[in-house]
Amino acid sequence: MNRVLKFLGVFLLAVLVVFGGIIGFYWKSFSTFFDNRAGLMEGTEWVSKTQSLRGLSEYVAQNPQNVSLASVVVTAQDSAIYYQEDQPRTLGALANFFILTAYADLIQKGTFSSDETIEWDEISVYQLPDVDQAAHTESYNYAKEAGWMDDGSIKLSDALQLLVIFNDLALADYLWWNIDREYWSDLKENLSLTETEMPLPFSGLYIAISPDIQERATSEIVENWPSTDSDEFRNHIAEQSNRIVQEGSDRDQIIDFMKDYRLGNTFMEERDALALFPKTTAKEMVQIMQRLWENELINSEVSEQVKSWMRWQIEDQPELKTDFTDYGALFDTRMGLLNGIDFGTSAYTGDTTVQVLFFDKIPIGFWFHMSSLLMHQDFQQRLIFDPALIEQVQKELDHNSR
Repeated sequence: MNRVLKFLGVFLLAVLVVFGGIIGFYWKSFSTFFDNRAGLMEGTEWVSKTQSLRGLSEYVAQNPQNVSLASVVVTAQDSAIYYQEDQPRTLGALANFFILTAYADLIQKGTFSSDETIEWDEISVYQLPDVDQAAHTESYNYAKEAGWMDDGSIKLSDALQLLVIFNDLALADYLWWNIDREYWSDLKENLSLTETEMPLPFSGLYIAISPDIQERATSEIVENWPSTDSDEFRNHIAEQSNRIVQEGSDRDQIIDFMKDYRLGNTFMEERDALALFPKTTAKEMVQIMQRLWENELINSEVSEQVKSWMRWQIEDQPELKTDFTDYGALFDTRMGLLNGIDFGTSAYTGDTTVQVLFFDKIPIGFWFHMSSLLMHQDFQQRLIFDPALIEQVQKELDHNSR
């Protein structure tokens, strides 16, 4: 009997040690799941309904508060699909489009050289712990394998191509800071933008929505900034970004906190706080995309350069050439947000379509389902060449507008 009790005691102790070690090792993941259990159930009723793009078109039509779409055939604009096109939507990493435009313009003007080099360590300064950190690592590895890295430095032209492929937030911040801040006002004026806000450093934006770092609730942070395009707000975001650039205790405290707690808010709070990120409308962005296609984005040289960077996907994924003779895109996946801009020429009709698609403030559980399958990318691409899906979307939108 004593042997049995000793065996059970040793067995239970071993089990506790093993499971305690597992829980301890993965405590951050367990804690994240526990804190977000309500959010992970949000919108799950749509998961089974959207196993096809037809189901996703039903979601689009039934959730106008979450979706904006503008899809325009360049040579047949009377067949354009517009849906919630005037509703302001968060740009997310689509703001990088304007960074690309800015550099194409400034390289042409001679302010920068496409061959000048950037030290990767200078880019990494802007990387926040656990905020799209994998994209920064993947950018570096991709550049290294492509032969773009030379003793820890990369050419500006290659860095800009990486920005399109990976939406590396640290890289975007480095590029943003490398431009005179007055240029952004000039670019907005040159492009005649009235609804679109210019890029801001992502490090500053994410630090600004961290309730623990800002010492106020996420809801208070959002309510505190009624105008996110004001000079005061833009200066505030730049100041927050600058906190991690300057060596010292402030940077160390922010980095140490984020290593343990990331932003310190829930998935739902993070999604809602994206309302402070720069915004646009589908209508104004699709006009920009049409100008890009027609080589009228500042001028033909700038337009061609930006299109060249955006064509990375059809060059890296030859299977796209089955459906497209030309294709360029920029996509983003951010908590509760999925969006994209693209241009494409159908291999079946020869027609070119320019598009903007926003899935904004998506229920968290449904967002995980959509983002894991890259559903917004497939949906957007098929709207260019798949007549059955185009007809289905138009049908759903017409039905729900009655």
